[in-house]
Amino acid sequence: MNWQKQRQHVLDRLAFVPGGTDREGNALLVVSTSQVQECSYENLVSLLALLSDTLPPSTLFTVLLDTRHIHLKQLKFYLRACQQALYKKVRQVLIIQPEKFLDQQKINFDLIVSGYTLKTVLISMHKLSKFVDVNQLPEQFGGTLGYDPDAWLSKRIEVKKWQQYLAEIDADSSKHNPDDDQRLEEFVSKLQSTKRVEDEYSASLLKRSISEVKLKEEENSKEGLIKDHTAGVSDFLDWIEGSGEKWLNSLCQVADNVDEAESLVKQHEELTYKTKEIEEQSHQLAEMATRLMAACPQVAIVLQKTREQIRDVAEHFAYRVEAQTQFAVSNKTFREKVGEFIKKSDQMLEKVCAEDGNSVKTIEELTSTKKELDDLVNSMNVSFESAMDAGEETVAKARQYAEVLPTEEFVSHIASSLTYISQRQNRHNELASVKRLEQQQHIQLMTTYGDCDQAIKWLGELKETLHKEYSLSDIDEDAVRHLRTDRQNLDRTAISTYQYGKQLLSMAKNSERSSNKEGSSEERKEKLEAAWKELDLAIQNNEQRLKVVESFMATHRQMMDRVSEIERSLRERLRVSGKLNSITMSTDRKRLRNDIEELSNIGKMLSAQINADHTTTPQDRQTAIKQISDKIDEVMTAQRRMESLIGEEEEAGSSSSGKEEKTTPRKSRPLSKVPEEEGGDLSPVFPRAVRLLETNEGIAPAIRLSKNESYL
Repeated sequence: MNWQKQRQHVLDRLAFVPGGTDREGNALLVVSTSQVQECSYENLVSLLALLSDTLPPSTLFTVLLDTRHIHLKQLKFYLRACQQALYKKVRQVLIIQPEKFLDQQKINFDLIVSGYTLKTVLISMHKLSKFVDVNQLPEQFGGTLGYDPDAWLSKRIEVKKWQQYLAEIDADSSKHNPDDDQRLEEFVSKLQSTKRVEDEYSASLLKRSISEVKLKEEENSKEGLIKDHTAGVSDFLDWIEGSGEKWLNSLCQVADNVDEAESLVKQHEELTYKTKEIEEQSHQLAEMATRLMAACPQVAIVLQKTREQIRDVAEHFAYRVEAQTQFAVSNKTFREKVGEFIKKSDQMLEKVCAEDGNSVKTIEELTSTKKELDDLVNSMNVSFESAMDAGEETVAKARQYAEVLPTEEFVSHIASSLTYISQRQNRHNELASVKRLEQQQHIQLMTTYGDCDQAIKWLGELKETLHKEYSLSDIDEDAVRHLRTDRQNLDRTAISTYQYGKQLLSMAKNSERSSNKEGSSEERKEKLEAAWKELDLAIQNNEQRLKVVESFMATHRQMMDRVSEIERSLRERLRVSGKLNSITMSTDRKRLRNDIEELSNIGKMLSAQINADHTTTPQDRQTAIKQISDKIDEVMTAQRRMESLIGEEEEAGSSSSGKEEKTTPRKSRPLSKVPEEEGGDLSPVFPRAVRLLETNEGIAPAIRLSKNESYL
């Protein structure tokens, strides 16, 4: 059916099927006779045949022929075309007669004479409802049935298009398009919803064609599926046993460095991705085999064996890929840890080799350098432990997949790497230990130098302290006693510091010998000895001065006791005899005067020494000198008070004694030549006061060199 050629005739309503029926249920076919003269006989027959094919073959037609505007010849032309195109399908022809009576008679006569095989009924317009209901008549005949030639023709063209589509996919199933199938189903549903006879018939034709196509596809699909399944299984096994096996075997190796390990991991990732596709393909083949087993029971056993074979091969290949991938990833981690360990060990070795043992550094710099080396060694050891753990994990992976991996080869390779890094770690630790020992010795030597310098400094400070804080500023027995105690503590501290310095120098010398370094222990030894000599000399000078002060204090105390004793004796004699004269206890009094004079000389020399000591403040020196003078004045005052007891007799005796001395001069003797009161032996060396001090107090006496020199 070529609706494109008849398109204009359909749109002009030359002939059409409005979709209505007569009262007997016959389909109406309307011919607009006013357009017949514009159409050839062949086209009219073709159009009527096309219209007839839009309805089921068993359909009978009631033809409505409007002759109100045609000639008799045109009526014959139309009836002959209907008789040819609708052979045995025309139930009756309803001819709407013209309005003129003469025209009606001519048509009636022609119908009788011509002898048409068609049943013709000549009827007027207003009696048309006798044969056809008004709701089944088109509007041009006074009915209410609507008809749109454009929509009707579009449906026919689309029906033709879908029929051609079904014919194409019936011939070639590869042209099957799911989207077109969806649109076809929607179009069929649309035709069925119109409730028109021609639409329902077209829908039934399309549905029957669709069913035939599906049935044929199912029949063809079984053989095609079996062939496709067989080809898919063959391709699947060929890839696994060929390309897949070669690819997998090419990756079955142990990388020796990080770059190779990363490359192997990437290649294993690609192989893993491909393996997933292979597994998915195996699932599809297994599912297809299951469907074919249900559709083709005659080959079910073969398909079942093939399905099991596919599953086993795919699972085994995937397991091998997973094993090699796991080992490659573990080996990559191990190589990264080894690379990190080698990097840390190189940094530590560079630090060890970069150190200059002959350079002079402070203790802080040496300590900082030692800490940096310790940190590098610790970091290297931590990296070593991580590398060893990663290596053991890699070995465990190789043993875990021993059934699909060359375990012994892999384990041997990893073990050699572990041995290498273990030996490297031992060598570097030995070098670091030697270097740290050297650094420790250097630090100890520098510390010893510092302590020795500190000991020398302490000796100097003790000397300064001795000069500043151990000088007499208060001539008092308690002050002298406290000063003596403090001085003894200072002496012990000085000796301890000196011995400590000598020990440090000995340690420094031993450290220099052990480290084969040229040190400065001899120079420090000279400084220590010089500082000790200065301090020892200062201590000796301070000791001599302190002894002089103690001698002065002891002599002062003894003089006061002797004055008191003589005064008591004089008072006792005065009480007994009632008088005293100049010869009473003259020897004792004369000896006392000489000793007091000697005490005065000692006080003057001691004052001169104190005044010459500029380590104390002038105020302290003046205070000490005044205290010495006060003590001498105290003794002299007590002596004068005692002499006042003699009275005038002593004065007379003194004057007569003076005259005698003028007439008979005699050589005076020093205090040291005066005999003892009880007639004891003479002392040719020390004054009597000093001898008494030595006897009573046990203190070594001072030696008088001259009147202008002090007691040392």
